[in-house]
Amino acid sequence: MQAQRAMSIEQVDLTLGAFVKCGQSTATVGYRDASTGSVIASIEIPAQVIERAVLESASVEITLLGDGEIASAVAGPASDCISARTSVSIDHLVDALVTSHNLHKEEATEAELRTLLGRLRKSVEAVERTIRLLGGKAK
Repeated sequence: MQAQRAMSIEQVDLTLGAFVKCGQSTATVGYRDASTGSVIASIEIPAQVIERAVLESASVEITLLGDGEIASAVAGPASDCISARTSVSIDHLVDALVTSHNLHKEEATEAELRTLLGRLRKSVEAVERTIRLLGGKAK
């Protein structure tokens, strides 16, 4: 008859903490022992996979406000945990577009800038027309 060996099981107390390490093309996610810093388990995920999963059910909403601010927000399941709302005034947006550095980068032509100018003039006319209409109603 074989004698049974008593195996001692040592109890180990681990305090696990989740971690994420982001690189240019990959992210490493996993758990480490908080007391020693030793990685217990991890996996490397391509950044494209994460971006695709986050953006899959997200939508971008852009709104032109009455005071000339352009507000944008990301709506979707992931937007609850990140600050995804930004705004910029329309004049700052145009100023940023027409800087010489940006024009060179975007390779904007004179014809495109003339088209932009025409559209901005139409926008000004529409705002002036609306102001006149509102002014007529206030009387």
